Amino acid sequence: MKNKFSNKPKRKYFKSSVNITWMLPNMLTLSALLSGLSAIRFAFLERWEFAVFMVALAGIFDALDGRMARLLKATSGFGEQLDSLSDIVVFGVVPAILLYLFVLNEGGRIAWASCLFYVACCALRLARFNSEIHLKPKWAENYFTGIPSPAAAFLVLMPLVIEFKHDWSFNTDWRFVALWIVLIGIGAISPFPTFAGKGFSFPTKMVLPIFAIYALIIVGLIARPWEAWLLLGVIYIILIPFSILKFNKLKKNAHSEN
Repeated sequence: MKNKFSNKPKRKYFKSSVNITWMLPNMLTLSALLSGLSAIRFAFLERWEFAVFMVALAGIFDALDGRMARLLKATSGFGEQLDSLSDIVVFGVVPAILLYLFVLNEGGRIAWASCLFYVACCALRLARFNSEIHLKPKWAENYFTGIPSPAAAFLVLMPLVIEFKHDWSFNTDWRFVALWIVLIGIGAISPFPTFAGKGFSFPTKMVLPIFAIYALIIVGLIARPWEAWLLLGVIYIILIPFSILKFNKLKKNAHSEN
């Protein structure tokens, strides 16, 4: 008896070969994942500065992989899936574990629930981003919906970063940290627009001042990394209302043109 499936063409799952340019962006993504996971080891050893540094390093790799993929024209479905999996682990799971080991373990079930809530929000935010990435109108491409997961991790670790240089008590109170992690989680899934940091243009006369500001930031990160971390976090939070106002203005103009 003839097999009814015998005439169907065999599905080809993998190419016979891939170019090294296709692999490079995915190597950066994998580097981000491994750096983030290494932060957990340093947290267990209570080497908190190294733990936070590994998350920051993962953020740098994450910022470069997509740009390299577009530059090399090596974007792929495989890379998108790997990047999303890396993001939820590095910027969702890892910061939650770090804060739990740092102080939230003192809060029992409630504190643990705040960690779960944050991770769930990061996962939902990434799912929304992946499903809406091709649906945004042209005028909205320079904005994210909610706080992106790398920025959420950057903000959520601020209580831990405070501990490196300041002898304040509120950042080691598990109640404050639990509330903070919940608020950042809500910010991640919120509908509020935030600046994406791409696609902006500046007048030619502003190029040198912008370069000077950038140099100042880099110097600050080298000389006073933890203070710079906190300052940039505060600036990011302050910019959120301005991004909402700018987005609503663009939205109003786009609707009036239609």
